Amino acid sequence: MTASAADPPELEAAVDTWFRHIEHLAGVIGPRGSTTPGEAQAAEYSRETFQRAGLEPQVQPFQSAVSAWHPFALLMAIALAAFLVYPLGGRISAVAATLVTAAAVVAGLREIHLRESYFRLLIPKRESRNVWAVAPAAGQPQRRVVVMGHMDTHRTPLLFRSRNWQRFMHVVVPAGFIALAVLTVLFAVGALLQVQAIYLASIAPAAIVALVLLLTLQPEFTKYTPGANDNASGAAFVLALAERLQSQPLKTTEVWLAVTGCEEVGCYGAISFFNAHRSELKNGAVVVVDTVGGAGSGPCYFRSEGMVFQHHYDPGLLALADAIAEERPELGAYSRRMTEAQTEGLPALQQGLRAITFCGFTPDGELPNWHQHSDTIDRIDRDVLRQNYAFISELLLRIDGGALGAKNEGGETTEPVLS
Repeated sequence: MTASAADPPELEAAVDTWFRHIEHLAGVIGPRGSTTPGEAQAAEYSRETFQRAGLEPQVQPFQSAVSAWHPFALLMAIALAAFLVYPLGGRISAVAATLVTAAAVVAGLREIHLRESYFRLLIPKRESRNVWAVAPAAGQPQRRVVVMGHMDTHRTPLLFRSRNWQRFMHVVVPAGFIALAVLTVLFAVGALLQVQAIYLASIAPAAIVALVLLLTLQPEFTKYTPGANDNASGAAFVLALAERLQSQPLKTTEVWLAVTGCEEVGCYGAISFFNAHRSELKNGAVVVVDTVGGAGSGPCYFRSEGMVFQHHYDPGLLALADAIAEERPELGAYSRRMTEAQTEGLPALQQGLRAITFCGFTPDGELPNWHQHSDTIDRIDRDVLRQNYAFISELLLRIDGGALGAKNEGGETTEPVLS
């Protein structure tokens, strides 16, 4: 990949390749639910594409949850069980209800921040896999960059059916967690005071928990989305980049190309990948590409991420992205915080890696066709693909040129080192 990657003929050819891979993933293979045969077909297609590009693909199997909604349905069901048990045995059942709901609150907070909890032992799991390959540098490698995109798709829940439903989700889901916390406090007070009024007061938060339980069970009765934007666009970018790097490798940067599984159920693939390779990537950078082909969006990158506690993206990578956005206003790039969900950038940050995530929210905060039946190939905007390809390519070129130093043990920036 050279500076000429921004030239119109070469850019158009790259976007054609990118679109062809999106079309195969979302159109030929179709829905690719986590751990399903569709996801397995996407993994095999990715492996074959890497192989055709002259790379040596690696397949990393791992165990994953099969639903993003199972953990929260389980927590809400357990809290409702505690509500029913609370009045049955006096102080003993009140203490038990307090402990159970407190554990549910902790487990829920850990789940939305992709942390392990004992509750995860109770949810079904099946095998998935990541497919990845290394594109070598043209010369002596000085640094590593991971470019990552997930191949799996989500179901089509009621809560994602429209912008209004999504707004409702951003109210009712936090309300469910608040209700869990309120139940914990009420049960604790009830264990001490043993008065009937406490149980009566717990009916309202229990009703909210019951509503959230129903909303977390409903997705399991829906189909998987074709996932052209989310996230054939990201996985296909990785595949298109592999083909481009075959003929135009970066000068001194080794690029790890990772197509991951099971992002939609808690980033299990990314977590497995970073757990396996953290030491090899400690002086590198991670570029996550997720949902970047929707109409009305531009190159959009996150400054921080977290549904409750914010994790901040790497200042050096953000500085590079900000500079490109300022110098190339025709690309229409902008940044924002991510509070609506998690991306594969979060496990990279949790491992202490330098990361940046591209995810195509529109300037007014919409993620086009997010988890909807309408996320089809005909909704992919080629102009948006062009903008993203040019922007991310420029970012990689600047990293390759040494604009992003490595971090030493104290977190300070130094010259790049490949270890």
